[in-house]
Amino acid sequence: MLIYPTIKMSPLLGLQGSGGGLGYLAGSSGGGIPGLDQSDPASHGMEIKEAGGGDGLYWIKPPGQSVYQMYVDNTRNGGGWVLCASVRTSTCQDHVTTGAVRISGTTGPRPANTDTTKMIDSWMQALRNGSTYSGSTAYWMEATGFNKDVFISTAATVQLEQSAENDNNRTIISSTFEGTLSDRAPNGGTRGFGDHHTSSGTYFAWARHPESGNNCGFREDTNGASNGYLWIK
Repeated sequence: MLIYPTIKMSPLLGLQGSGGGLGYLAGSSGGGIPGLDQSDPASHGMEIKEAGGGDGLYWIKPPGQSVYQMYVDNTRNGGGWVLCASVRTSTCQDHVTTGAVRISGTTGPRPANTDTTKMIDSWMQALRNGSTYSGSTAYWMEATGFNKDVFISTAATVQLEQSAENDNNRTIISSTFEGTLSDRAPNGGTRGFGDHHTSSGTYFAWARHPESGNNCGFREDTNGASNGYLWIK
């Protein structure tokens, strides 16, 4: 049995290999659920959710991309969420890149990663493009240090190094899943998703002013820095 630390609000998240709705370890028997074997990968998290899969590790291969064993949260906010980055302040700005970070072989990010681990942006975009989810907030940044969530407009594109001013949809956000979206307006200092300075702590950003060299992890001017996760549905 693999034990991962519990992520906020999910009493089941991280308990692997037990089946019965508590999550599956890829490669075990799952009654036709895609992604349990590398030879039969799912193309996105919603495919696993719709087949009745629980929280756990699954093989996922978005259209045109390589297959990886990824962590999927099928408990919170409607399920179907694929963990695409574990962001850690201890490795500061490593997540501010379009490339992959500490991806070894076919192993994707894990909740228990102690250093920042991230999929390449193009893999994440293919995951989103191939998903059947058609709701309003397909991206979720979870800041464990702030105990806050930012959900980003489904219309946003994955470019986690660029200034958010290059795509206004990256700053159209909500603090709740499929909640009312707020257009925070493009901002040159916010990188990737979110809003680092106009909400007095309600929202936060994927990154803030990386040119300073010391803005680690998820960032917000009032709250400072936080570890967290990027999930894509």
